[in-house]
Amino acid sequence: MGLSMAGSVVLDGRGLTPADVAAVVRDGRPVSLAEDARARNAAAAATVAELIERGTPIYGVTTGVGGLRAREIPPDQRSGQQLRLLRSHSCGAGRPLSPELVRATMVVRANQLGVGGAGVSDELLDALVAGVNAGFVPFTRELGSLGTADLMVLADVALALLGEGRAWRGHELVDAGAALADADLAVPRLGLRDGIAFMSSNATSIGHSALVAEDARRLIDAALAVASLSFTAAGADPVAVDARVHDARAHPGQAQVAERMRELLGELPPGPGKPLRDVVHDAYPFRALAQVEGATLTALRALEAVLAVELNSASENALIDGATSSALSGANFHGGSLALALDQFRAALAQSVSLVAARVSALLDRGLTGLPAALAERPGADSGAMMLEYTAHAAAADVRLRASPVTAQTVTVGGGVESHASFAPFGARGAQRALDSAAVAVATELVVAVRALRMRGVEPAPGGAGGLFALAAARLEADVGDRSLSDDVETARVLLFEGGMPPTGA
Repeated sequence: MGLSMAGSVVLDGRGLTPADVAAVVRDGRPVSLAEDARARNAAAAATVAELIERGTPIYGVTTGVGGLRAREIPPDQRSGQQLRLLRSHSCGAGRPLSPELVRATMVVRANQLGVGGAGVSDELLDALVAGVNAGFVPFTRELGSLGTADLMVLADVALALLGEGRAWRGHELVDAGAALADADLAVPRLGLRDGIAFMSSNATSIGHSALVAEDARRLIDAALAVASLSFTAAGADPVAVDARVHDARAHPGQAQVAERMRELLGELPPGPGKPLRDVVHDAYPFRALAQVEGATLTALRALEAVLAVELNSASENALIDGATSSALSGANFHGGSLALALDQFRAALAQSVSLVAARVSALLDRGLTGLPAALAERPGADSGAMMLEYTAHAAAADVRLRASPVTAQTVTVGGGVESHASFAPFGARGAQRALDSAAVAVATELVVAVRALRMRGVEPAPGGAGGLFALAAARLEADVGDRSLSDDVETARVLLFEGGMPPTGA
């Protein structure tokens, strides 16, 4: 939603974006809670107190949870119910969740609480916001959530804010109480419904997906810039991105990719070697570029549209409606829409990265480019860049393996009461790991494209992707003799994805 005058990201329950989440988690921006968001949460908390006073049954407050929902909690046992719920739900397993994802969880949950459907205590909400700003990072683990609320992670976050469990101090794990004291953070008191209300959210899956969306936009941006270098190196026919072609098939993503490629390509330079346009049309890695990358861009936009809702919605069960003084039982915590969007994105990315690998193969093919086979100095005596084809296709295979839809799965837990799950957290994890492998494939293509451009004796036009070529050529060794190319690929990956190349707005 942008930054306030003080430079903080304002959590107003209405306009949080993936870019905002990344700004806090990765750039260290502070957050501030909008007064109207605080007021909505406080009003919901007052409604909770009113409902309890009236004797209205409330899930997780006057009753058990899950398969125990029909069990009434005697009044004399309710005072400790919320803490017991947090402790019993703290049972994640597997690898530690990264501090980045824990912080994303905290940012998203704080913003969601400002929507006003939970009604947690002011103390807990303030502790959460203060924890974000202090860099407090609870320890939790990756496995446990099925996409019907990230219960285990949020239980661990809440307990850590209460001084229980562990938290990170740099790369060291310490008692949460000690980490709170180090950060000068106060321990909040739990309110009447704070345990169940705090946990009733997919904040981890949503936060992870927000970071995925930001990384995906950078990947597409870089992939198009690198593809334009390959296009130039191969002498591919620019008709593939001609506006007339794409106006005839009005997919917005496809048209935008073609437009961006025209900007990146500029005026294609002449040079030695057999250009692809000597034949009636080019191979798919060049001719179908806009169609394939356009589908990926469209899938990313669909994910961003889902996130615009998820980041700023109430997900609690029961949902507290102050206007009617009601506790509404529902399933807004179900992550089905998010999981479907993630499935679509991973499937599109698999197609995109397969085309990246195919361009690497094309650049190594003398029959397509007229350049020396395998871009070797002495083909046969030297193997040149032959093995980079294997690297690119291995990365593409990993992305394809992660494209299997999580939404095709199902589960029955909670004594048959909770008989469906979205598996959104698996979709987010799969997308992140697919992006990591996709980055390797794009970096490999950059190494091969720069090598091919050098061997062809041409450089891209000064505008467009010329800046990327200059940066890459300055960092990648010009020696085409047989040598290890592992460092070249890593150098290219860092250049493209770790700050070396500024985003170009694709």
